[in-house]
Amino acid sequence: MPSSQTNLSKNQIFNLIILIEALVLILATAWSWLAKIELLTAFSKADPLQMAAGLGTGFLLSLTSIASARLALALRDKFKFFDIYLELINDVMAPVFSKFLFRDIVLIALASGFCEEVFYRGVLQNQFGILTASIVFGLCHFAGKRYLFYAIWAALAGALFGYMIILTGSLWPPILAHITNNFVSLTYLRYRHKADEA
Repeated sequence: MPSSQTNLSKNQIFNLIILIEALVLILATAWSWLAKIELLTAFSKADPLQMAAGLGTGFLLSLTSIASARLALALRDKFKFFDIYLELINDVMAPVFSKFLFRDIVLIALASGFCEEVFYRGVLQNQFGILTASIVFGLCHFAGKRYLFYAIWAALAGALFGYMIILTGSLWPPILAHITNNFVSLTYLRYRHKADEA
């Protein structure tokens, strides 16, 4: 079983996450400038219905993850995959995110959703297409061969976000979907782990 112990404090982990997201945004900004990608055009379109669809998509995506965790609880004794799935949630992810305050979760969701979508969908997909951007997005969520399924899930989620910008021509729907998914999922991880410890 992987260890959930870390030598980093809550503040160090939080600062590291925010630093990584800031670097992703800086990379996206520099890349878009060098490649002459008009990111502002993708931000100028802000249709309320499309933005609502982004929020709804992110919420449904997070509910799918939560439902999968519930299903895994029921089937973990019958299928090894579900036991590994719960191991990732309970022993790797939840112990980390349970340390954060609610405001930390909000800031992480905002930073990751915005910065990553600007880079992966705004820049990478613009340059190399939805397939490459989705695969790279999945690889950046690779947590080891044992958890390959998580990288595959992230790649599929990335493809969904990428399809949203193709449909709408705007970065706002995938940004809002990504933020909402991360916020709901991380909040679930935080409070579920707290409840398990009680």
